[in-house]
Amino acid sequence: MPILCYEITGSASPNPRSTTGAEDGQLSAVLKVDHEAATAQVYSELVANRLAMFLGIPVVVGVPARAATDERLRFAALRAAEASLNVYDFTDDDHADPDADEYAEVVLPEGMHTQSGHAYAIKSLCEKYPLETAQIAVFDLWIGNEDRALNFKAELSNQDRGVIFALDQGSSLLACRRGIDESLACLERDDQPTFHPFQKLVNARYCGAMVERIMSMPDWAILSATTYDDTVGNVMLHEQFATYEVLLRRKKLLGDLVDRVLL
Repeated sequence: MPILCYEITGSASPNPRSTTGAEDGQLSAVLKVDHEAATAQVYSELVANRLAMFLGIPVVVGVPARAATDERLRFAALRAAEASLNVYDFTDDDHADPDADEYAEVVLPEGMHTQSGHAYAIKSLCEKYPLETAQIAVFDLWIGNEDRALNFKAELSNQDRGVIFALDQGSSLLACRRGIDESLACLERDDQPTFHPFQKLVNARYCGAMVERIMSMPDWAILSATTYDDTVGNVMLHEQFATYEVLLRRKKLLGDLVDRVLL
């Protein structure tokens, strides 16, 4: 898959201390903070991003950020450089397929999630990117992300494979419900999430391979992604360790969850 590039904003200037031609510049980003509807959004975005990077999931890169005049911790999700890409915008909440006429002869599989719209385009997406969509779907089940619908983009119309990327994991992990305790209780259940926009469309073999990849992920890597030396946003240390423990338990449930929701 081509490298996903990120959007540079404004003009760059030479870095006066660089001996290698480096420049000072700025990247465009979406800044997220904790709020009433998701009191652990920043922590959850950070953890999900680190887990995804380790596993090779195609998600946009994000980093913790803080302004000089504001002590609140933010999660900065970098914006993809879409100007040179022919990207289908699944984030457009129109509940419709702009090119539905092109799919007049296409039959959607029984049990497919169609409530979020873009159904024919999602089917086309899963056919063009079978490996990546399976990886994203299995990963979402592991981290309890029931908010993948409308949170991904991809190049669909070009003949060759292009880029596909997921964005916004802010409703997963300790933000899958309104509060942290509610979210942990939800993650303990073996029937959550209950649906996924790629269900009935993903390749079973690729899903199985992704389950094996997550199952073989070292405990130390999960611990490193979930626990820090201090409070992260609203998430205290004991809650971070609880996230680590619940992800270990969810690894054991993942195969059954994939069979029930995705296949």
